[in-house]
Amino acid sequence: MYKDLNLKIGIELHQQLSGKKLFCECSSSLEEENFISQIRRKIRVVFGELGEMDIAGAYEMLRDKEFIYNCYKNETCLVDCDEEPCHIINQDHLKNTLKLAKFLRLQIPSYLCIMRKNVFDGSVSPAFQRTTIVGLESKDSFIETSQGKVKLEQLNLEEDASKIISKENNKIIYSLSRQGIALWELGTDATIKSPSHAVEVAKHLGMIFRSFDCIKRGIGTIRQDVNISIKNGARVEIKGWQDLKTLKLLIENEIQRQVSLIALKNKKIIIEKKEVTNVFKNCKFKIVQKLLEENAIILALKIENFNFKQEICRSKTLGKEIAEYATAYGVNGLIHSDEELKKYNLEVEFQELRELFKAKNNDLILIICEKEKVCKKAMDAVIERLNLIKNGVLEETRIPNYSNATSSYARPLPGSSRMYPETDHPLIKVENLDKLERVILLTEKINLIMKKYNISESLAKEILEEDIEHYLDKNARFRAHCLIEIPKEIKTRFNLDGLKPENIYEVIKRVENNEISKEVIIEVLIDFLKNKRFNFEKFKKKNIDEQEIIKIIQENKNASFNAIMGIVMKKFKGIDTRKLIETIKKNI
Repeated sequence: MYKDLNLKIGIELHQQLSGKKLFCECSSSLEEENFISQIRRKIRVVFGELGEMDIAGAYEMLRDKEFIYNCYKNETCLVDCDEEPCHIINQDHLKNTLKLAKFLRLQIPSYLCIMRKNVFDGSVSPAFQRTTIVGLESKDSFIETSQGKVKLEQLNLEEDASKIISKENNKIIYSLSRQGIALWELGTDATIKSPSHAVEVAKHLGMIFRSFDCIKRGIGTIRQDVNISIKNGARVEIKGWQDLKTLKLLIENEIQRQVSLIALKNKKIIIEKKEVTNVFKNCKFKIVQKLLEENAIILALKIENFNFKQEICRSKTLGKEIAEYATAYGVNGLIHSDEELKKYNLEVEFQELRELFKAKNNDLILIICEKEKVCKKAMDAVIERLNLIKNGVLEETRIPNYSNATSSYARPLPGSSRMYPETDHPLIKVENLDKLERVILLTEKINLIMKKYNISESLAKEILEEDIEHYLDKNARFRAHCLIEIPKEIKTRFNLDGLKPENIYEVIKRVENNEISKEVIIEVLIDFLKNKRFNFEKFKKKNIDEQEIIKIIQENKNASFNAIMGIVMKKFKGIDTRKLIETIKKNI
């Protein structure tokens, strides 16, 4: 199937690095505890020296959005705001990136040039990110997969963008704490053959990234951009997918979306537009009422012989697809005639529109209600997209919807000439590549841990994932179990969370010093979570009263050894288990 479609998939993995930011001394911890100031900016795009304006920049300027950036102490500085030249690139990040490029057999330039890359969506306050190419495609830069070799084309070391806090009308509020965090960007060629193949490639490259101690971990620290095209289509880039489990579904939905749009290429589009504000002056739909009270206008469109209800991929209709081009300009959405108009209480108004447009039964009527400037831009975007149905798939950047693994229109693909040298940073001469330490892959590390501690592969993986090997200098199995499994059990059974490895290690030491019994570990930790401090005295091992044990044995003459153990331990919490076993065996 995919071969017949001439499917082409390429992915770019983005991995955050821990430590300081890339071009300043700010922390990358993302604590965001001490707010200090706010910056407000808008996009202004000018013609370049060749007399051209970037299409993505022009689009963002038309949207006329205001971008607000929150600044936090120790996590934001004048470099982030473009009010101070960048500092010299972080040497740890550079060294680790060179190690990665060498391991991947990429061609490393003799000199590295820091570049500025224009970014027009507001996600960076200066409207550019600094980036540098550290590795380029070579004949040996590939990974082996179950479906053949996949070429690695380029490795960049760059700055991450800001994090969206909220969207309010025509304003987007960002946190500057993430902007400037060091980021690896590793791109493949377009030889990935299927959605499942893409998942395999992403997993393999993610494993390589996790083999480095310098990476950040957790949700949002690694993201995938997916480039997809099919025969008679166009390249589409879906930005920032974070959930590897549903990456396959995301790609399948995009392929189906493109197939559906290509099938509409021969559809004849005949459009008629009118302003119809007066038709709705007495409408009973509260949202429209409120907007009209605020001097909004209503524009209507008739599309001959058209249907918005047809599904273009799982969980997405053509109407939803077209509406995204309007909502990009700040409207809440469209209302159209093939919806259930009863829920809006607009049956009368839409019947009047049908008469006004002299619409036939299979003609579609849609309306947009918003302030005049926004409404006109949004309707123009809808008309332009409808007119471009003859083009099938459009080259564009899309953003993911995690609820159903589909994507939404974000902006046109940026132009190719959006990078220029960073004049505030000197060229970097690459030296001593032969002295870089060998990279030990995560798979090799897992095998080493399995052999060293004689444990299972799954446990070895978790030890690496949780970064707890330094706690396993003795009693490795017992300690690993406590550090990994007990927090899960406490969360599942008691809905309590927040344990750190160092908290659990405190309890482990008391057990190993014979101060408390291992049977009370969970109780000690629950008590700690509830009271925010340890009370080891409360759980201290109790001396065995042999007469009490004998009495219990006599009262339960037919009980098994394990049953007696259970009865005693329930009655005498914190008792020395080793001595208890000896006592029961002696008297049973």
